[in-house]
Amino acid sequence: MPTTQMLRLAALIPMTAAMAACLDLSGPGLDSNPNSPSKATANQLLASVQGFGMAQLTGDYNRLASVYVQHMAGAGRQWLTLDAPYLNDEGSFGTWNGYYTGGGLIDIRGLQSQARTAGDRVYLGIGQVLEALFVGTLADFWGDIPYREALGGSTTPRLDPQLQVYGDIQVLLDSAIANLSSGTGAGPGAVDLIYGGDASSWRRAANTLKARYFLHAARTRNGDYALAAAAAAQGIQSSAGDLRTYQSANVGEENQWFQFRRGRGTDIAAGQFIVNLMQGRGDPRLTQYFGPSGQGPIRGVPPNTEDETASWLSATRGAAGFRQPLVTWAENQLILAEAQVRSGSGTPLALLNDVRTAAGYTTPLTGLTGNALLEEILLEKYIALFQNPEAWSDYRRTCIPNLQLFNGAVRIPTRFIYGADERQTNSNVPSPNAVPRYMTAFPRNTTTPTGAVCAGQQP
Repeated sequence: MPTTQMLRLAALIPMTAAMAACLDLSGPGLDSNPNSPSKATANQLLASVQGFGMAQLTGDYNRLASVYVQHMAGAGRQWLTLDAPYLNDEGSFGTWNGYYTGGGLIDIRGLQSQARTAGDRVYLGIGQVLEALFVGTLADFWGDIPYREALGGSTTPRLDPQLQVYGDIQVLLDSAIANLSSGTGAGPGAVDLIYGGDASSWRRAANTLKARYFLHAARTRNGDYALAAAAAAQGIQSSAGDLRTYQSANVGEENQWFQFRRGRGTDIAAGQFIVNLMQGRGDPRLTQYFGPSGQGPIRGVPPNTEDETASWLSATRGAAGFRQPLVTWAENQLILAEAQVRSGSGTPLALLNDVRTAAGYTTPLTGLTGNALLEEILLEKYIALFQNPEAWSDYRRTCIPNLQLFNGAVRIPTRFIYGADERQTNSNVPSPNAVPRYMTAFPRNTTTPTGAVCAGQQP
């Protein structure tokens, strides 16, 4: 059912009363008006978000972003044309329903409402971090999205500008950090399948998300690099604190990439670009990411290349129980490194070498400065964020790596197209011709940091 129709139904569900002003730390109405079934408990709603909702974050749109940045390649059937020349349209995957409906924003708002009623600020803060993650992902993927009016009862919620959404997320994350730091409330405890209810882990993840979205806005607001650095300094401190999905070998809890391989076979394979890049650098993570090909050695394929014997994910990453990393220490450190090198302060090379050492490199890099160091930081981040859509956001901002075009593609897509169902039920959603997949705002620059022409983003 289209999102707008779902929101019409949601608007009819009675709202739970809000808490007193002492818990009203959320900014411009972002976590009020939950529109969630009142019979579901906070724990049930959290389980829905961390199960069904996280499946949205690691499902088809995640795979499509991985194809766009050539982490993976379309190697069969539908995925051949979803890859270069990028023939996906407004009907390719349906809509963004899952980000709003069951397991998405509606359940997150219901969780927050129940936390207010219980006076549990820790639980509320966790719900706010989850909202920031889901809504930020929506803005990353589509640009302008329904947010402020999304659950307010409107049958045609307006689309908020992407930068406004990022700003609203920053307000929401500030509220989350305050609530998680309050010590008020027991939180979800072991019901939380990500951090076991640990408030400090959620607080650090919130700061890393703040740093991420400051970086996204920095392409038009250069001062946000300093804000990104300040947030990252309070972010995730070790890989043990990574925010990962919950997965297991139990039916219904398997990793989404595992389920795809089981159902779609060899439709997606290892991308030739990243395989060659990692082989050329002697990257220790190559066998952690990919398994052998049908011929033996790890082998990737170019975009839109039918090949049933190319490498797939490694036995570890392709396993049913692999917990997909969504927000990580490596990302946090490399955000800080990028922000420092852009400002000419700090120790960005040391931060880069910390991530490389954790990845298994034994020889540190030396002598890199300026834009050469910046490009190395961004290349390392591209590899470290394997299968993470954040690599697509970095590409749009920086054109690193400088990916080449294949098979007559005009440009590498820089946004997803709004679904047909959304356009047909909400007059505020523009047609694909009005907002194409190649928007000039994504990315802002058509050159790399060292001035090279961005091959995948030429007019």
